[in-house]
Amino acid sequence: MPTIDDVSIINSNTAEARTVDTGLERTICSDALCGSKTLDVYRRTVSDGQTFSAGGGDDYHLVYVMDAPKGGIISFDGATKAAIEGAGALMVPGETASFQATGSDLELLHMVTPKPPAGVEDGLPGGPGYMFDRDTLRPLTDASGGRIRRFCAESTVRLLDGARLTSTNAIQAGEMRYLEGGSSPYHQHVGTEANPGGPAHCYMTFYGRGQVEVGDTSQELEPGTLVFFPSGVPHRLRAIGGVLDYFEIQAWRSFKTNVLSEEELGLKWYYDPESEGAKPVEWDQS
Repeated sequence: MPTIDDVSIINSNTAEARTVDTGLERTICSDALCGSKTLDVYRRTVSDGQTFSAGGGDDYHLVYVMDAPKGGIISFDGATKAAIEGAGALMVPGETASFQATGSDLELLHMVTPKPPAGVEDGLPGGPGYMFDRDTLRPLTDASGGRIRRFCAESTVRLLDGARLTSTNAIQAGEMRYLEGGSSPYHQHVGTEANPGGPAHCYMTFYGRGQVEVGDTSQELEPGTLVFFPSGVPHRLRAIGGVLDYFEIQAWRSFKTNVLSEEELGLKWYYDPESEGAKPVEWDQS
């Protein structure tokens, strides 16, 4: 039976920090660290007055602002946006974005994934990238009402005009909030014909206390902890003692989810109504 020893748990608060020109770099997910084949994750501290640039190569980059006490500036494709908590940018191969710290340090979550094969993209054009912030992302609530999510990268989420949020299956990522007592079903993610190795899948906790369960074993998670789940390892996450905020990542976005617990609600999610009294619309995850 799988146990908690089958996942990798990395505390980014105590991970080795490497000094770089713009501040500090902590590697918290990689092939060498946890066996991740299609995803590298860095926690970056951009020192006040410095500017970090991401992208420009053959990979996809997603940068998310975890903390910005006095803000900053994101620059991408000739436009700018305030570098506030919950903002960021998705960059397709060849694109770059910069993150300038102004008045205080910036704390960034930086994700890098290789360009996926054509079978994973399944006809998607692969780009272009874009900037985002929490207020402009479309919220979804699960059928229990105990979990809320805002994707910043997800090909099946539709904007109000019907367009896709993201034009690639390279990465699925976004904020998750579990209200007190909220939990996921016990489930596993496995590969597909296009992506037989399955997704590189991890959580990064931000606020509150969580408990990850694998089989009959579990471990409590403190803020700043990354958990990496190898493909096929079943798991459940619970909020304990209050609200839990974390960030969830899957790369590549070609996988099947098997729900292993007998729960009527399963994995159904609904877009928050755009007007009072409007009928909820289910998120089509296919």
